[in-house]
Amino acid sequence: MTLQRMNLRGGWALVRKSLFRYMAGRGFFWTLALGWMMGPLVYMFVWTTAARQGAAGGFARGDFVLYYLCLILVNQFTYPVSNWTVGDIIRVGGFSAWLLRPLPPIYEAIATDVATKMVCMPFSLAVVAVLGLVLRPTFVFSWPAALAFVLALLLALALRFTLAYVLALVALWSQRADALLGLNDTFLFLLGGQVAPTALLPGVLHGIATVLPYRYMIGFPIELLMGRLSRAEMVVGFAWQVGWLAAAVLLHQFVWRRGIRRYVAVGG
Repeated sequence: MTLQRMNLRGGWALVRKSLFRYMAGRGFFWTLALGWMMGPLVYMFVWTTAARQGAAGGFARGDFVLYYLCLILVNQFTYPVSNWTVGDIIRVGGFSAWLLRPLPPIYEAIATDVATKMVCMPFSLAVVAVLGLVLRPTFVFSWPAALAFVLALLLALALRFTLAYVLALVALWSQRADALLGLNDTFLFLLGGQVAPTALLPGVLHGIATVLPYRYMIGFPIELLMGRLSRAEMVVGFAWQVGWLAAAVLLHQFVWRRGIRRYVAVGG
């Protein structure tokens, strides 16, 4: 218990250190957050235009507005900025300093993520609130749906961070780890519900999206909040989330043990 408290205390110290540094440059991070919104906004206007002729795949205009406004927040809340910073730290040699600290290196990655979200999310919430007042999405609040959304959102955050961190650790072996991260983001864009809600994907792509982890990082929590899933679909979705998260944790253990041995061997 004492060791756990020390780790939590040390982790919070890392978050505060990063937060103070990022707050000094919050204008840059707000600009970055605004850039992350552009894609969802473009696709929202594309789909709302298509829905003027009638519902598309069961989505009316107000449904598309709600979906993409939620997507902006879910995407930014779950986005793991460390999936790029960790690889850079490894390549420039800064990872050695992380290894000398009394906390596991993953604490540094978590602290960076938490601090970035603390800087960016209030700005994103304000922008989405203004857009919601202007565009008037269709939304019916339900406590069960909201609670399911919160649980799915936390699992999505853990899954997306863990998978990205594992891919970033490939930099312990190869200088081309960024290619894997780019491919991961491409799959997330196509199958995670960004280019279109997964319910609107054609047959083969919809089947692939259902079994791969990407839908459960973004689209699944939004579908829960909008009440578009049956109870059976909710249970199956949560099972996929937990299963993929467990697989990502096991993969992390494997990559970390093999990667750190090679890193130490190469670095002497």
